[in-house]
Amino acid sequence: MAKPFSDMSGLTESRGAISFRFEELDETTRRLMLEEFRREWQTHPYVSQRLSGEGKRAYPLLMEEAIRSGNEVSLGRVLANPSFWKGREAYERAGRSRTRAINPVKDAMALAITEFNTWYVRGFARRLIEEGEELCEVYRADYAWEPRAECLDHEGVRYSVRDVYNGHRARYWPEPGNPAALSIPVGTNCHHSIRRIKRARKEP
Repeated sequence: MAKPFSDMSGLTESRGAISFRFEELDETTRRLMLEEFRREWQTHPYVSQRLSGEGKRAYPLLMEEAIRSGNEVSLGRVLANPSFWKGREAYERAGRSRTRAINPVKDAMALAITEFNTWYVRGFARRLIEEGEELCEVYRADYAWEPRAECLDHEGVRYSVRDVYNGHRARYWPEPGNPAALSIPVGTNCHHSIRRIKRARKEP
């Protein structure tokens, strides 16, 4: 198992917890994130099936609040309300149907990390397009205990920002998705996001 990185510099603190390093999470990016979120929510929204009926009703309001003034940490905390989650979920292993317990705290943080980053990437990609940028760079916005191989394939790679924008959830939504599609983040708990490519300064 990979060891966690020891260098935590560059990460920000959010009410005592370390949060993702979103490099341009300002009012402009938040506004575009909110517009993109509302657009999807009004058409064909992605909703975790682990959420209870109460959780599904609360989720869009909590997501909007996080986009306007919070981050993935604040979102994870409010989503950890046990009443927002089903008690168990069904799954299959070796051809047999089984059930397992849902952990509200763990699953709330996983959902918050994935969704807040998803909307940051979507909103920021749109911003870069509107500002005339053609490329963006994938970077690790937080440290992972054991980076996924499919994530490592993208680290430090530059992509067309329009391809990243259009790849929003394409790997898994709408179902069944396209596993070969370019999507940043690639899926649940992916710690990769996108950044602006800095231009080299010209010598005077």
